[in-house]
Amino acid sequence: MKELIYQVEFLSDIVLPASSNTEGNISQLDFIPGSNFLGMVAAKYDQFEDSFKVFHSGKVKFSDANIVKNNKQTYKMPFSYFHEKLDPKVIYNHHKIDDFKKFKQLKQKRNGYVTSDLEEVSVKYNYSQKSAYDKEKRRSKDSQMFGYNAIASGTTWQFSIKCDDISDNDLRLLKKSIEGKKRLGKSKSAQYGLVYIESKGEKEEIEDKNSQELVLYANSRLALVDEMGNPTYDLKYLFEGLNDDNIDYAKCQIRTSTFTPYNGVRQTKDYERICINKGSVIVLKDVDKTKIPSFVGAYQSEGFGELLLNPKFLANHGFSFKEHKNVDVDIEKVTPKSDLAKFLQQRQESKQANLDLGKKVAEFIKEHKTLYKNIQPSQWGKIRSICTSAQADFKNQINEYISHGTKKWESKQIKTLIKDEHSLEFIKLISIQMPKIKANKEQKNG
Repeated sequence: MKELIYQVEFLSDIVLPASSNTEGNISQLDFIPGSNFLGMVAAKYDQFEDSFKVFHSGKVKFSDANIVKNNKQTYKMPFSYFHEKLDPKVIYNHHKIDDFKKFKQLKQKRNGYVTSDLEEVSVKYNYSQKSAYDKEKRRSKDSQMFGYNAIASGTTWQFSIKCDDISDNDLRLLKKSIEGKKRLGKSKSAQYGLVYIESKGEKEEIEDKNSQELVLYANSRLALVDEMGNPTYDLKYLFEGLNDDNIDYAKCQIRTSTFTPYNGVRQTKDYERICINKGSVIVLKDVDKTKIPSFVGAYQSEGFGELLLNPKFLANHGFSFKEHKNVDVDIEKVTPKSDLAKFLQQRQESKQANLDLGKKVAEFIKEHKTLYKNIQPSQWGKIRSICTSAQADFKNQINEYISHGTKKWESKQIKTLIKDEHSLEFIKLISIQMPKIKANKEQKNG
């Protein structure tokens, strides 16, 4: 079986709702379902030599895409990860705990991702408020406000396509159909959904060969069916020959969900699906591991049913995440390839620069507000006026102003404000914020 690895670069924010509902509090997915990539290729359905084999036989499987951090694959946070409530520094694998009495209260980790070497990664979202457009009146529609919580642009994701026994022509067409600029997710006709997909490398090997247990990790959602073809949550239907005696239920950690997919071609919803969620952990006993399949259940071509056996990140009893203090890590930035991507990157960098500047100013004011407590708002106003003029010698002008006159500043006040590393915007923002500090203090005293 050939496995094609691809990376997805978000050139814009992406909206991936977990439900097809259009009203209410709609949760968002933190991964890209394989059905999105299947749909991209299915747009050329009639051009394939054997469309049935490619799309309906299970010979081609489109996996989910997970976020990438520093060129490392990530995996949905396993539901077997627990920590003491209010103390998330040390993580314990639930199936490795022998004595639960030594813990006061354990709390399950449910959000984010983890790399094979135990680095925690979170997905960043951007929220935006929108309004429906009235074409006739050429303005926003009344009472038609809605919001999108979108995965931020500039992130990188990885997925794979597993191909078995398809013709060379169909394989070439599949590759051609999936690579390049594409759109995915909701509201693709608006500002969302633009991605760039390119072929990339090989998948890493993460199985712990020395493990004495049989621990299965759901690397995608599992849609199990019983012997009558009905959907079920019963774990004994993972694969043939498994029964309740082979499942250590006390050590298993699974979460479930339901959703109704929407078929864009038929313009209607499909049957509701019940799923064991991505990140679930199942512990087996007395099972020949050579008989455990890599894929189980239904809808495998859409990314469902992928299992990992004894992954390394489930092998430790207790551990700490690398770079634990940075739980909300900055997601890896990609090199922009289009004018739109360059614009979005520039806007993001500008926003970050403003945030950094505001933080520096806040720290300066906190440290030196007592030093400038006798400075009048009118003097700060004059300094702000000098900065607004944006003259090259603005520091000399400020120094000339505050060093002379009846209200000249002390030497320490002047040297603390006018330093080489202090930029025009930095001093300007200080001159705006300092009078507010003084006014708030006088208001409280009054």
